Amino acid sequence: MLQKKSMVMVAMLTAIALTGCVSPQSRTPTVNKESALNEAQKQREMVVEDYISSNKKLQAVASKVIVSGAEMCGEKVKPYFGFSTWNDDAFKDDWKRAAQSKYNLTGQLHVSYVAPGSVADIAGLKEGDIIQAANGALTPYGKNASTLFDTKLKELGKPGTPVEFTVRRGPTESKISIAPTKACDFNVRLSPDDVKNAYADGQNIVFFKGMMDFFRTDEEIALVFSHELAHNSMKHIDAKKKNATIGTLLGLVLDIAAAAGGVNTNGDFSRIGGNAGGSAYSVEFEQEADYVGLYFMAQAGYKIDDAPNFWRRMATSNSAAITIKSSHPTTPERFLALESTVNEIKDKVAKGEPLKHEMKPQQVAKEASAPRSVMGQ
Repeated sequence: MLQKKSMVMVAMLTAIALTGCVSPQSRTPTVNKESALNEAQKQREMVVEDYISSNKKLQAVASKVIVSGAEMCGEKVKPYFGFSTWNDDAFKDDWKRAAQSKYNLTGQLHVSYVAPGSVADIAGLKEGDIIQAANGALTPYGKNASTLFDTKLKELGKPGTPVEFTVRRGPTESKISIAPTKACDFNVRLSPDDVKNAYADGQNIVFFKGMMDFFRTDEEIALVFSHELAHNSMKHIDAKKKNATIGTLLGLVLDIAAAAGGVNTNGDFSRIGGNAGGSAYSVEFEQEADYVGLYFMAQAGYKIDDAPNFWRRMATSNSAAITIKSSHPTTPERFLALESTVNEIKDKVAKGEPLKHEMKPQQVAKEASAPRSVMGQ
């Protein structure tokens, strides 16, 4: 009751205070509600269009890198058709209406993107085409249709073996045959969040919209994408999980020993051990991703000369990274290591040597004795 009276008093005092405030003096235009709603719709359409534009830039670069670098991804490869699909299920509420208005989306699978120079592009597939069937089987409709379709394409696709798509473009229906090529098997997606970051989780490579807005050239996109691809191809996330498990087990031994002595640690040593193990070699993993990433980038045909300068520019937005080493190398170390890698790659190009990153001797011996899969050959 007292709380309710306090709220009433605050409201009354606020109203009294506002009567004494100075108001604007000019006569501003009156905006009706319907006009405001229409303007909101236009702005949502602009946001969606900007997001799609950034995603196309990312996918264009990613396509070149994952195809040219397929051999470096070892067993983690897939049949790649060079196009992506979407429908109105990709958006919710007001954003769904904006996408439907801007791109005429329905529950059917529309082609959202065709990578320039890809097998789909060469076959004649276009953005906006509606995929009705693949090898005679009707495509999914509505919720999760794109995800289900991608899974089906993995089952159907074999590098070099054509898949026949039934496509509708406007009122015309036609057949388009696409023989997939081979590419690194990692999903690439763009998060709409305004964050200057990108990450790899072992299965996916995720860029944030804020990171795309920071880039000035395709080479910069390729640099960061190749870095994240290297994390996945070198299995850094798996290694970190394994290290965390080892650290947790070592900590558990201490927890048990403490419990035997009558001390309840509440699992503190296990948690500390897990955190320590998970962060072990973090800097070294980042250095390896820089190194291997430049090889991915060079194989895709991108200029690597300005790679060190990009990390310099990144350092200006996080000046502490110039001297503080945490999970990443300091930017001076990173700059010098990248310069060395650029020279190494250029030297191989000049000598006509294969563009393959160098491995430690024991790892070379291990890979030579490992069995090869059919797709890995």
